[in-house]
Amino acid sequence: MESLVWRFVRRFSRKETAGLPSELPLRDTEKLEKALEKWVSEKGYRRPHRTVNETARELGTDGVTLHHYFLERKQVDFRTWRTRLRLEEACRLLLEEPGTCASDIGLRVGFSNRSNFARQFRDRMGCTPGEWRSNCRENLLSLHVNSKGLCSRT
Repeated sequence: MESLVWRFVRRFSRKETAGLPSELPLRDTEKLEKALEKWVSEKGYRRPHRTVNETARELGTDGVTLHHYFLERKQVDFRTWRTRLRLEEACRLLLEEPGTCASDIGLRVGFSNRSNFARQFRDRMGCTPGEWRSNCRENLLSLHVNSKGLCSRT
């Protein structure tokens, strides 16, 4: 019965309703967390042009539930979280593949177009992907391992 009531509340109201659960039931949360882990490990965030509702269906839930899960559990909305995953992957690839064009990497990690990638990257990282790559490479070259195995600058 609680599950039916919870679905009704999720479907028709974004506000917490007195006397009804304000959080996802534990079994639903665990199921969604497992689905998200699998989605991340399979790099589902790399698929461009996916709406939150399409991704929610892929995860076995609905958009409202996914929205509430992220706000309650991660204190961020799904799209912001997905963008972070894409940017983390882009940063890794920018360093691992120095010969690959930065905008091509942006497309590979799921950004819909080159300008969107450049804008999102600059907004969150404070520089362009190319500048970030150059700065990181310079910083990596200036690091060395001291006798205790700790990194320090030369």
